[in-house]
Amino acid sequence: MTADMNTPIAMIEGATRVDMPADPPADPAGAAEVLDEIYGSFWIEDTEFAIPADSLQEVVNQPDAVSAVPLAPDHLLGLFDLRGDIIPIVDLRRFLGFPEVNSTEIRKVAIISNGDLSIGLMFDATGELLHKKDAVHTDFRKIERERKDVVVEGVLRFDDGKRIVQIIDPHEILCLEKVPRAPAVKDTASARNMLGTRRNCISFQLGHTCFALDLRHVQEITEMMEIDQSHFAHGAVLGTANLRGTVLPVVDFRGHVGGESSSNLNLKKLVGRKIIILNSPNGPIGFMVYSIDSIIPYYERDIVAFAKVALPRNDIVGGCIVDDEAGLVLMIDPDKLVNNDSIARTAKACRQIYVVDHKSEKESTRQVNVQRKTFIVVSIGSAFAVDMTCVSEVINRPEKLLAPPYRLPFVEGIIKLRGELITLINPRLLYGMEPVTSGEEKILIFTHKGTKYAILVDSIDEIMMTNDQQLMNSPKIGDGSSGQEISRDMEGCLSLGDSDDADIIMVLDPSALVARSLAKAQAATLT
Repeated sequence: MTADMNTPIAMIEGATRVDMPADPPADPAGAAEVLDEIYGSFWIEDTEFAIPADSLQEVVNQPDAVSAVPLAPDHLLGLFDLRGDIIPIVDLRRFLGFPEVNSTEIRKVAIISNGDLSIGLMFDATGELLHKKDAVHTDFRKIERERKDVVVEGVLRFDDGKRIVQIIDPHEILCLEKVPRAPAVKDTASARNMLGTRRNCISFQLGHTCFALDLRHVQEITEMMEIDQSHFAHGAVLGTANLRGTVLPVVDFRGHVGGESSSNLNLKKLVGRKIIILNSPNGPIGFMVYSIDSIIPYYERDIVAFAKVALPRNDIVGGCIVDDEAGLVLMIDPDKLVNNDSIARTAKACRQIYVVDHKSEKESTRQVNVQRKTFIVVSIGSAFAVDMTCVSEVINRPEKLLAPPYRLPFVEGIIKLRGELITLINPRLLYGMEPVTSGEEKILIFTHKGTKYAILVDSIDEIMMTNDQQLMNSPKIGDGSSGQEISRDMEGCLSLGDSDDADIIMVLDPSALVARSLAKAQAATLT
C-alpha cells in the first residue's frame, strides 16, 4: 500500500508500531526526560504535520518577493532574503501532492536547520506544540516509492487514534535533490562591522533569474558579432567571432548553464544580444547573453553562499547578493565559468589554430599596462561613453518618480533609492533634443561635489576597456546648436580602432552636465 495522503497512516504496509507503555515506569520524571520530544505542528488543508522542535528555527510569513531558480522542480518556489540570509523555499503543498488552490490568505514558512544548512518549508497554517509523551508514536521503514514516502518518517496518534499527525523528517528535506541549501542562519552582526572594498558587477537575466559578474573579470562587453559556425560549434559553443583581429569562441550562456545544446539557435535572430568577454588562461572567451540590465555595487561581505543550486552547471554560482531593485542576484564564479573542461579545450584549440600576431599582442599588452580604463557606452540619441569610475551604479527607470518642489524642464523627477532622494536629469531635455519613451531607459547614478545625481539614458549598449592612449581631445562645435552644448560637456573622445575610418565615441563628463544643469536652474530662479 502506498502512503496516500488520504490513507490512514497506521495501516500503511511496512510501518513498525512502537507504542508507549500504558503504565508509567518506576521513575516517571526520568522517563519523561528521556522519552519526551517536542514537535511544532502545521496544516495543509485538513492534514496535520509536525516537525521536531529542535530542527525548527523560526516561522515567518510568506515573503512578498521570491527569486526563481532556473530549471528548478515545481515544488521549489525560489529563494528569499531573511534578514540578509538567503533561504530556499519548498512548497510542501506541491511537494506532497496536494491540489493547487487559489487563496488570498498569507501562508507560513517554517525555517528548519540541522546546524549547518537551512531551508524554508511553506504550508497553509500553523498548529501547536505537541509532546511525544502524550501520543502513540509509530515509525516507518523508508520505502523508495514516492518522495512523500521518504520525507514522512512516522506518525503521532492522539485521542486513541482520532487525531493523526504525520512527522516530517527534516534530514530528508535538507537532502532533497535539486534544492539549494543555505548555510544555517547565524548572527552575522560581527562579520558586518566592516564593509570592506566596494565592487561593481554587471547583471543580466536568464529567464526569471538575475545573474551577475564582477566587472574586474570582464575584459569587454560588445554587441552581438558575426559568428562563424564552420569550426568549434558544439554543445553551447555557437562558433567563433573576430574581435579586432583576435578570434575567440562564443558560448551561449543560457545553453551552458542549462546543460543544453545551442545548435538549433537561429543566429539571424540573435541581433541585439550582448557578448561578455572574459579572459582565461587559454585566451579570451565570449559569453552571449540577452541583454545587460544594470551595474550593481556590492561589498564582499554581501555575497551569501549556499550549498548548491538546481542547475546542471551549479558549480559556476559562487553565491548571491540582495539588490533593492533586482532582488536576489546569483553571482557567477568567473574562474569556474572559463575553466569548464569543454569551454577551456575549445578556447585552447581556437588559440592554436588562429595564431595571434605576437607584435600586435605585445603592443596590446603594452597599451593595457599604460593605464586600463573602463567606459560604459550609452545612447542619448547617439552613442556616448562615460568613465566607469564616475558611476556608482546603474538602475532601471522607476515606474513612479517623486515630484520635485520646483519646475525645471530638464528634471524628470526625484528618485528615492535606499532612503536617499536623488535628482533625475534628462540630458535630452537639457540639450534641446526630442524626448523618447522606449521602456528600456536606464539611469546612471553618480556623485558631484558630495551630492548624488542621476542621468537618464536611452539604453546601456556596451562596456568597453581601453587606455589613456585611445582617449583624445574632442572637437568643439560652435554653430549654436544642441551639439555645441553637448560638446562643451565632453572630456574627450575614444577611437575604436587604429584605422583612419575607425568609429569615434564622445566621452561625456557627468560633472560638467550637472554643472550645466545647476547653472540653468540658477538662471531660472533669477528670471
